[in-house]
Amino acid sequence: MARYLFIMSWQNAARFEMVQERVASMDGVTVILDRRFRERRRRDEPAGIERRRTDRREQDVDVTLEQLGWALVVRPSVTLGPG
Repeated sequence: MARYLFIMSWQNAARFEMVQERVASMDGVTVILDRRFRERRRRDEPAGIERRRTDRREQDVDVTLEQLGWALVVRPSVTLGPG
């Protein structure tokens, strides 16, 4: 799993490839394009029962993506012990 996740806004898609090429040789860095156009579950009927215990997102990047067009998520390094 990448230690650094570089997220590019769908509105900044033109720069996505350029950034991806520049960090391609860096270990632990992944560049992805955020494809969300709006929040999900915008229906008239209520959403079903939420089965997840917590939100999967470790860090909320919505505001940063909207303001800057990109966001960087730093994941904690995982050290595997003897096993």
